Amino acid sequence: MYGRAEPRQQPGYACEECRKKKLRCDRQRPQCGACANAQIPCEVNDRRVPRGPKKGSIGALRSRIVALERRLSTSQSEESLTTNAHEAVPAEDSPTKEDATTQFTLSDLDVPHQDQLPSTSIPLSWGVPETAPQSPLLFPDLPVLPMIATSYPSPKQSPTSIGDFFIPDLVKADLTQLFFDRVHPVVPILNKPKTFRWINDGNNMSEPRQCLQYAMWTSATAFSSQFTGVQETLYAKTRFLLDQLDLNGNDSLICHIEHVQSWILITFYEFAKTNYRRGWLSAGRVFRLVQFLKLYDLDSPKPLGLSRDEDSISLEEKRRTFWVAYCLDRFMSVIEGAPMTLSEEVVYTRLPCLDSEFERGLVPQESFLVETMSSADVRPYAPLAECVILVTICSRALSHRQIYAIETLYSSIPLDFASRHDWLDGMLTRRINSLQVNYPSLTVADSPMVVFSYMVAHSTVIYLCRIIETLSRTDQNQSLVWDFQDRALWAAQEIARIAREHEDLGYFKAHTFMPLTIYLGASRLARHLEIRKGEMETAEAEDVEASYRASIEALQKLQSVNCLATYYLHLLQ
Repeated sequence: MYGRAEPRQQPGYACEECRKKKLRCDRQRPQCGACANAQIPCEVNDRRVPRGPKKGSIGALRSRIVALERRLSTSQSEESLTTNAHEAVPAEDSPTKEDATTQFTLSDLDVPHQDQLPSTSIPLSWGVPETAPQSPLLFPDLPVLPMIATSYPSPKQSPTSIGDFFIPDLVKADLTQLFFDRVHPVVPILNKPKTFRWINDGNNMSEPRQCLQYAMWTSATAFSSQFTGVQETLYAKTRFLLDQLDLNGNDSLICHIEHVQSWILITFYEFAKTNYRRGWLSAGRVFRLVQFLKLYDLDSPKPLGLSRDEDSISLEEKRRTFWVAYCLDRFMSVIEGAPMTLSEEVVYTRLPCLDSEFERGLVPQESFLVETMSSADVRPYAPLAECVILVTICSRALSHRQIYAIETLYSSIPLDFASRHDWLDGMLTRRINSLQVNYPSLTVADSPMVVFSYMVAHSTVIYLCRIIETLSRTDQNQSLVWDFQDRALWAAQEIARIAREHEDLGYFKAHTFMPLTIYLGASRLARHLEIRKGEMETAEAEDVEASYRASIEALQKLQSVNCLATYYLHLLQ
């Protein structure tokens, strides 16, 4: 017979005497056998606390261990980075400190406080690109440090580790104000008075708006060094709330605009503070939600008898949400050469109105993108609208290049290639002239989006030059190629100049995707030095190399605030 016929222990509790002597108690009542033989009283405690940890305490301990290990690894990485940097940089070339424009109080939080911003002139991971021209003028004294492997926290933490996260009201107010000071000029998707109204009505806040509020706070931490202690926890909390919105929806056909806006803010944060792959995947979620809500078709004619039931401010917020996602799609497609998700041909949403009118609640009807692209009028548009127009030209240049690559597989060079290229070049020239007329001063304090639009315009010139250079030798017009190469050189030097001036204004105010334009400019400068190595005079070569070095140093300094700079530095190697 297999198994036991009776249990190993008798039912009931062992007496105190047997427990003390570690004897097997037979649990007889009123007196067990051991106590009867010893002729001593037999006492039983039937209210003993069960042995072992309390329910749920092991999970909480594991969560605390993970959090402590993450803090320890982060502090060790920072100490190692500081040590290596001090070893590589001479004492007389010590980096200058960037002044913090906003001070915040963290006395109520149990987090490490940083009194000053990280150094912006410490060169991190980069070496002279392997494709760079071999010239004695190319930075022989520039230190090269090894690539530092950084581990990024997982956005999914257990609810026990983030559920009790407490933020004092003063810190909440600081984060909200920081968002509108530094994040909103880059991602202008919210109306400030309307947002403050529903934030102050916290008792009636819906779940999508609560998620959006945490996304605002999380994105604000990417533009300051004062909240690094709570950055990871806020990010984990926001991702947890986003997952809850995805999983807890009672009606799969309902999606709130705050849901899309939260994903947009988190995507920008992930590109700047985690890694490129995570930002890429979150951007895909943004594009699908935009398609789900049909934000590309907000201003199409409605059937008779069907009127809109939303106010003009909410409608403008939806327009701006779509156009930010549209630009995000173009940024990623241009640098990767990938197909675009949000097609321009089906867009029936008006461009965003001027920011001043949007904040006052006076939302006039702007023109459509197609009308603006074909118009020669020189009039001011909102900074976001200027960026939309320029990235559209850049994306059309990408499509132009892809069409040429496909058509040449089946036949010779297309007959309309030259006319299409000239049309793109002419449209880009008109937009640059319009930008210079309407925004002649590059003041990042007024609008970092305008500064970024200038850099996008110059990047488009570089991209058109790339297309001309990809033509086969038999199809190339050599004088046209040289003309575009000279224009691309000028555009790359302009990008380097703007990046150098941006250092005095503070990189915390820079657009999240500014490293992309600097990378395009730096790669163009390296390419020009390679193909014109024996043709340039010494003074001209020194100017080009100085611009190249300025671009590289700008990316190095941006590494402390934007992980995209590290990504593009790695591509330049």
